[in-house]
Amino acid sequence: MIRALLVDDEEHALRILRILLERTGEVEIVGEATNGFDALDKLKLLKPDVVFSDIEMPGLNGVELAERIGSENLDIQVVFVTAYDRYAISAFENDAVDYLLKPLEKERLIKTVQRVKKEALKNSARSEMAASLAMEEGSGSQAAERPILQVSLLGGISVVNAGKERMKWRTGKERELFAYLACRKGERVHRDTIVDALWPEEHYQKAKVYLHTCVSLLRKDLRQMGFDGALIYEGEKYHIKEEVFSTDYERFKESVQKLKSSPAVAQEALEDVLNLYQGPLFKDEDYAWAEEEILSVEQIAGELRMELAIQYEKNKEYVRMSDVIHKQLAVSPYDEEAYRLMMRAQFAAGKHEEVFRIYQLLLNRLGELGIEPSKMTVEVFNEIKRKRDRG
Repeated sequence: MIRALLVDDEEHALRILRILLERTGEVEIVGEATNGFDALDKLKLLKPDVVFSDIEMPGLNGVELAERIGSENLDIQVVFVTAYDRYAISAFENDAVDYLLKPLEKERLIKTVQRVKKEALKNSARSEMAASLAMEEGSGSQAAERPILQVSLLGGISVVNAGKERMKWRTGKERELFAYLACRKGERVHRDTIVDALWPEEHYQKAKVYLHTCVSLLRKDLRQMGFDGALIYEGEKYHIKEEVFSTDYERFKESVQKLKSSPAVAQEALEDVLNLYQGPLFKDEDYAWAEEEILSVEQIAGELRMELAIQYEKNKEYVRMSDVIHKQLAVSPYDEEAYRLMMRAQFAAGKHEEVFRIYQLLLNRLGELGIEPSKMTVEVFNEIKRKRDRG
């Protein structure tokens, strides 16, 4: 039997919900509360598997109650009982948090109960496994080093645990919430700041429901990856524990800072930093809140590529010079400096005809914008022509 706590500020609504749940034969009603604060007190005493809660309540509403449950890492599911329209509800169909629309429908209620039952069995199994692991760790002379999640944010978003298991996102917004928090490692981000960033056009109360849905999904998926309790909510602020994950973006920024503080930058150091850069930050994602950061990171990567190309030129490594400039032109097709370097690289490698092709490509690209090449670019091209004619 599923142990359930019912929360609604309307006695009539509580009575109807109790009757319908009892008729399923799958649910034991262990308690009822008419407000969120009363529900919190009863949670610790009754230890239910699930809370069926109205959203709109005075004092502590349903969303805030769910946040408090999450902040204390209580292994309790939350089902919202709401009068929101069906269109809004359809956006939240998932396995972690469910929604019941008033007036309640029997078939929908049965489906919800089955979901809750399935998740309760999983929670029980996970709790037993966690207890077993804790006993094993406690019996050892030294605690084993805790594995961490390897997070990639450059070139796309992916999360992999020590067992090479990859995080499977249930919704795009769950992935976006994780990305938002992961690139702010070490920060405690206020709930309202997240709401404004991820749902800028939504009504505040509805956006809070959306946020709670994503938080619930993310907590569940982190738990399945072996990181229960990694997402923290304290003082209306969220963060992911710093010690449980490492990101390529973090390593890239740290490496760039080391380069900037170094009096002389070696070719190998530039190569190492650029090897960390596997592509644009949050590649293929349309995150408005990240636009400035994405451009900033790409600008830094571009500057490093150009600096590395010049190093290759000094060392007469023209093939590698061409390769790194190709990467720059792939993301900055109007970068005249890159074209100038490419012409120099091809000429030095003896590919004179390629120089003319590259220059014509630049003329065509700039022509699309209705502009002429800079005086410096024309001078570089003419100098190469003179050298070829003399040669």
